[in-house]
Amino acid sequence: MSFSFLNPFLLFGLISIGLPILIHLLSRKNVKVVEWGAMQFLELGRRTRRRIRLEGWLLLAMRMLLIALIALALSRPWVSGGFLSKFISTQSRDVVFVIDGSYSMGWEGEAETPHAAAIQWVHRFLEELNPGDTITLIDARDQPRLITESPTSQFDVVREKLNQLPPPAGSSNLANSISKAIQTLSKTSNLEREVIVLTDDQAFCWTPEDSILWAQVNDLLQQSAVPVDLWATNVAGEKNEGLLTNRKVEQLSVSREVCVKNLPVRISTTIRYDGPEENLICPVYFEVDGQQLPEKTQSVKIENHGETAVEFQHRFEEEGTHIVSIVVDPDQLPGDDRSDTALHVTSALPVLLVDGTPSFDPTRSEVFFANLALMAPANRTPWIQTTVIEKSQLNADILKNQAVVVLANVDTLSESQAGALIDFVNHQGGGVLIALGDQINADDYQRLLFHDKALIPVELKSRESNPGAEFGNLTQIRSDSLQSPWLNRFRGEYANGLTSARFSDWWDTSAITQSDQPEEEKKGEKSEQKTPVELATLSNNSPFMLMMNHERGRVLLLTSSLDADWNNLPAKPDYVPFLHEAVFELSSGRVYRNLQTDEPIVVPVPAKTTVEQIEFLDPNGKAITGMIEADPAANAATFQSQNTSLPGIYSLSPKPGVQTELKADRFVVNFDRSESDLTPLSEAQQKTLTDESHLTFFKTLDELKQAMFSDVSETEFWRVLLLIFLLLMVGEMFLTRRLVQGGHSTLPEQNET
Repeated sequence: MSFSFLNPFLLFGLISIGLPILIHLLSRKNVKVVEWGAMQFLELGRRTRRRIRLEGWLLLAMRMLLIALIALALSRPWVSGGFLSKFISTQSRDVVFVIDGSYSMGWEGEAETPHAAAIQWVHRFLEELNPGDTITLIDARDQPRLITESPTSQFDVVREKLNQLPPPAGSSNLANSISKAIQTLSKTSNLEREVIVLTDDQAFCWTPEDSILWAQVNDLLQQSAVPVDLWATNVAGEKNEGLLTNRKVEQLSVSREVCVKNLPVRISTTIRYDGPEENLICPVYFEVDGQQLPEKTQSVKIENHGETAVEFQHRFEEEGTHIVSIVVDPDQLPGDDRSDTALHVTSALPVLLVDGTPSFDPTRSEVFFANLALMAPANRTPWIQTTVIEKSQLNADILKNQAVVVLANVDTLSESQAGALIDFVNHQGGGVLIALGDQINADDYQRLLFHDKALIPVELKSRESNPGAEFGNLTQIRSDSLQSPWLNRFRGEYANGLTSARFSDWWDTSAITQSDQPEEEKKGEKSEQKTPVELATLSNNSPFMLMMNHERGRVLLLTSSLDADWNNLPAKPDYVPFLHEAVFELSSGRVYRNLQTDEPIVVPVPAKTTVEQIEFLDPNGKAITGMIEADPAANAATFQSQNTSLPGIYSLSPKPGVQTELKADRFVVNFDRSESDLTPLSEAQQKTLTDESHLTFFKTLDELKQAMFSDVSETEFWRVLLLIFLLLMVGEMFLTRRLVQGGHSTLPEQNET
């Protein structure tokens, strides 16, 4: 038997039981004694005085007890077990339904999907609840989604919300959802509190091996003032694993997310097969904006429990954002039969080249080779539109219409120029390529651009050179260091490739991690500290390329020069495609159109755009909210939305009939494909969850009803306290009336001895 309070803080009200004593003492202090000659004839006898004194103390005790009863009743005491639970019980309860929303719940091997079965299960269970019970719905995804904003007793609202649940997609984390359910119940008022998990019994979403998540669940259970019961059931029925057939398309990889018209783009992925056959001949389809391109269909052979890589190449003829998809034939688990990605196509990328060594002789310019590589004079429809300026011309105004800025051996910048570049990356989502050289003022770069709050946190240690190049001791790019997808095409040892270029000079550079920063710089920072990624390494293990991803923009640092002063890279055929790939990679940071669940969508919009002019739709075509963040000083604005918990394709467009400069755009929110593993939760894993988190697995609704409704062991007895309070109030009134009106009856006793 246990005893506790729902509102223990209200027990401080017991302090007020001293008020009757305080009032009694104050009233005695204020009494004035007046001597009166005839008083001796009214004095009471000794026995009468004793009786009146006892009745007064009894009245004082009753008033103190009344105050104590009120304080105890407001603190809502409850007891678990004992005779009170048998004779004074309540059936009111708070129930949280956790419905698994992962795409494995869309399995079509039966007449209805497990997700549809879960919805119908809740509808049936609502018939078993009483009007005083409350309901909360949680859609279990990567992060739990509250479908009902707060616990509600309006079952009609709950039924409506159930029927509006989005279809299963993406993955789920049931441990996080159960934690959310327990936290929700900590704010409810009924003593019976239940969490019911409806899932397909797949092991993956339970994460039974993640002891940290389940320890958090257990901690929340122990911290709860009222016991919470955890229940779980499999709404999918039993699957015959030997007959399950599934083809899975992994997340797509693209050579570039931003490209120009008629520039080839490579889209690749892997196809996996699990099923009863030893191998499968599988047709793979290629779609652009929902339209299948039959001429690009491929047929691949996949072994059972194996996977095969596929790659498509496509040239886009129209500008704008396009959705590219790789699709296989539908099977029992349609959630992984396709994979999408968003690509943005433009006419030409604007690139600003800042020349660090301008000269009257163009061939001696620092950007001579880079300019030719990016925009050849003979090309009438270039993919990149370059503008060459000197350092003195660099300012915030010239950066407004640029996608990428290249600093080629620029010795130093002013503080205002450095601030404009940082703003260009952080707010405009622009890309910056910094190529070092012999003109670099290391101290100024370190102070203005190379610290953790600027463009890229690196340390310029010293300028290095290779004196043994003439004797065959060559410094080149290590092929195995080119692991980034956009650099894969340059891997391999061949005579005229990127990795065959020889380097005579470079800057010895190292990334600054959070632990390298002084303690005073760490204070007040977020716990998540970004660090530059090394994309390419020289054969002497010195970094050649370092990339920094900011919230929107990107920065790429080359530790050697872009011209032929420190290397012979411009003489290599790979120089042209390398610069193009680098520029397109940097420009893709302007707008991230391919995200993971719960990552925010951020996209620039015309400066005067308002939220009322925008229609933002989720993958199910439902309008969702966003906000406009305006920057009047820069005459710019940004649309942002955090509502990306559902995977799929999101669209942003002007509302019908609205006149605005806003152009339609689309985004893809990806998800973890591990849900394709339909391995059920084993008995050993169930036992582990039961032991660690007191989770009870049941099979049928009747089984749950018998276990849940037959054991109502927690009972509140504040009603009993109020009943005692009312009885004492009647007694207090009677005693007060007796003392006040019965005083004259004591007069005959005045002659007692």
